[in-house]
Amino acid sequence: MKLGHIEAAVLCGGASSRMGRDKATLAYRGEPLARRVASALGACFERVRLVAKRDLAPELGLETIVERSPEHASLVGVHAALAACEASAVFVAACDLPDVDPRVVLALAALAPTDGAADAVAPIGPDGPEPLFAIYRPRVLREVERRLGAREFALHALLGALNTLWVPERDVRALDPELVSLRNLNRPEDLSSDDAW
Repeated sequence: MKLGHIEAAVLCGGASSRMGRDKATLAYRGEPLARRVASALGACFERVRLVAKRDLAPELGLETIVERSPEHASLVGVHAALAACEASAVFVAACDLPDVDPRVVLALAALAPTDGAADAVAPIGPDGPEPLFAIYRPRVLREVERRLGAREFALHALLGALNTLWVPERDVRALDPELVSLRNLNRPEDLSSDDAW
């Protein structure tokens, strides 16, 4: 059974400057990264969409929210996902998380009931909060818009200003001992020779 009270958005609008090419369509173990993330989220949620600077549906076969801002900040993608959200919350994930474990996603979703008090639910990883593997409520849209207008793009700061339910690293490790769900691919060296083909 898939959840309908939360929808999912895979952010694909980054500049990918460290990778040197578009990460959303980069093949990882024979599948484009964005589709791989969407598939993992699709095991949990009824609706999964991409958020990108251009319509990726022809390439990836997935509904795309096209955000037209010239900025390449992740906050722009979060804004687009929230503005288009038709559920009580949206699970936002970066397109460069190749090994998302649906059990971790569902555990986070369980902390965001339809009538939940938290504005956001975010895990804490070894390097701190994980704002691109988190749940946001549409009611924070006004604060996101204020931050965009002020060019305050830091997602960590946004989560710090919201009523965020923080999920400790130890709780994430209970389901995902190696935290592979939080491992992202930023540079070509992050790909082993057998991963990208």
